[in-house]
Amino acid sequence: MLSRVRVKLESSVLKDKVLIAGFHGIGYVGYLAVKHLVKVLNGKLVGHILTAWLPQLVAATPDGISSPYEIYDLGTSAVFVPNVPMSRYDTNLVPLALAEASVSGGARFALLIGGLDNRFRRDEGDFRYAATRAFLAVHGELLKGAKRLEEGLYIVGPLATMLAYYSAYDFPAVAILPYADPSSVDPLAAKVAVDLVSRMLGVEVDTSELIRLAEEKVKLERELEEIRKRAAKGEEGAVPTFYV
Repeated sequence: MLSRVRVKLESSVLKDKVLIAGFHGIGYVGYLAVKHLVKVLNGKLVGHILTAWLPQLVAATPDGISSPYEIYDLGTSAVFVPNVPMSRYDTNLVPLALAEASVSGGARFALLIGGLDNRFRRDEGDFRYAATRAFLAVHGELLKGAKRLEEGLYIVGPLATMLAYYSAYDFPAVAILPYADPSSVDPLAAKVAVDLVSRMLGVEVDTSELIRLAEEKVKLERELEEIRKRAAKGEEGAVPTFYV
């Protein structure tokens, strides 16, 4: 019988790489950003996360089957992609397993992507960040000129779980949080995130697709709502909660 959670990876795939992860949070920023990175940079599927509560939803693709939780190799980075919203039991288990795998697998640092409710915007900045002490000590120059998340604002959900783990193990990790529309999908906020990832990793990433999605926002919202409804069917009709 499958244990509660298992990270199935090709050997040494995380060694010296940057782990990138994003989830179905505010504005779907993290999800849109990681999907875009994998698509534009031609990511190679190298792993999966399997759990006893895996959402009962897969899709057929030209290369085979797209499963709920996948990991892709982009060369200098590895990207976790949650193709469907996580089940209620997986919202803690999957982020913990992913964080543990990145630390034990020798990743260079973790780069987490979320969204920040744009009602908290106080100036012209496009994003805020939250980083572990280890990240600031070793990679702080990557955040030069950026502003950290204000005191009194909290990160919740999978990103919080991963940051807590990384902090406890003194591992370099940072969450980048573009301001986003909390009421709907926000491809332009995802573009801000992808541009940040591009700058921090020194990799050129075309973001024209995200601009096009912003122009077709209504259609995209319908597609994402359909994914959400299908994922909910496996949880006795309960709609998954989306996080930062």
